[in-house]
Amino acid sequence: MTELDNNTLSSFLNALPDGVLAVSPQRTVIYANAGIYDTLGLTPEEAIDQPLWNILRDQSLRMLLDKTGNESFLTMETSVGYPRKLTLRVKIVPLPEKEDAAGSPSALIIFSDVSREQSSAQDRERSSKLETMRLLTAGVAHELGNPLNSIIMKADLTSRLVEKLPQSDLKGKIARDLDVILSESERLKRIVEDFLLAARPLTFRPAETDLKKLVQDCLEVLEPELHKQNIVVQKRLSSVPPALLDSDLWRGAVINVLRNAMEAMPEGGIIFLTLDTKDNELILSVRDNGSGMPEDVAVKIFDPFFTTKQTGTGLGMLQIKRAMEAHGGSVEINSRLGKGTLVTLKAPLKKSATHALNPPK
Repeated sequence: MTELDNNTLSSFLNALPDGVLAVSPQRTVIYANAGIYDTLGLTPEEAIDQPLWNILRDQSLRMLLDKTGNESFLTMETSVGYPRKLTLRVKIVPLPEKEDAAGSPSALIIFSDVSREQSSAQDRERSSKLETMRLLTAGVAHELGNPLNSIIMKADLTSRLVEKLPQSDLKGKIARDLDVILSESERLKRIVEDFLLAARPLTFRPAETDLKKLVQDCLEVLEPELHKQNIVVQKRLSSVPPALLDSDLWRGAVINVLRNAMEAMPEGGIIFLTLDTKDNELILSVRDNGSGMPEDVAVKIFDPFFTTKQTGTGLGMLQIKRAMEAHGGSVEINSRLGKGTLVTLKAPLKKSATHALNPPK
């Protein structure tokens, strides 16, 4: 192969997004392309003439390749933590031996970042689950709604009749039982309403909104509950420009996040609330100093019906996520067990109707 051919081949390989290593039979690196910087976290110059074992800085990747040879075509996937959290697809491609070419490579090892591909597959799976959930809950909730309303109405009417009875131990027992029936029926009705809300297509009605005032209004609504639970709110609310937002969706999201923070601090505590803009984006952060969540719980927090509360439906965080995504934004959760939770709501700062999302038909 001529020098020009070598340069051309090297240019082709350097243009690839994948990391490519050519290794000797003893697995010394003979060639490395530019792509290994993103996949392995080192420059090609740091890899050349080094044993493969020495340049693999992630332990799981090192163990994976230690169990393989250069002789067979192999494709494997593994999660790595260096240079950052990635899912790598590793391919080993044996090369034919050349008797007249000492020091020629015996195999190519190709590292492909498939994190986004894996994330897309997870998103598709989640969308499928959501659609199944939507159809199921819509049907079940609709069927439960009418009987529940009848139970509540009859229990209420019966309570009024019982009040007219002469005082007796039996009257007191009946009244207490009716109170339980009413309270539990009302709770079940709220659960059914949550199911219907989650199953219903989201309606998006943007209008010019002062988000700072909206947040202050939410705090006023929750003030009695905050005071009762001995929770202090430390707030830093910057004056942000009026933006095109669906105030109902934002109000529901803010109150939901604040209530979650309150429930994480049953003995009282502090909620840190900040509102600001950055890079033409509205950012509202709610941080509590409550119990926090372990990592395996935090990653499931947006899954339908997943809840750690005894009386929860597992749909609250999903509703918050839907509300932010309707605005073209996002919700982020950072939590540490015993250290508290930070919830960040983000949405583009849209000031003109020409940039507003069209409501779904």
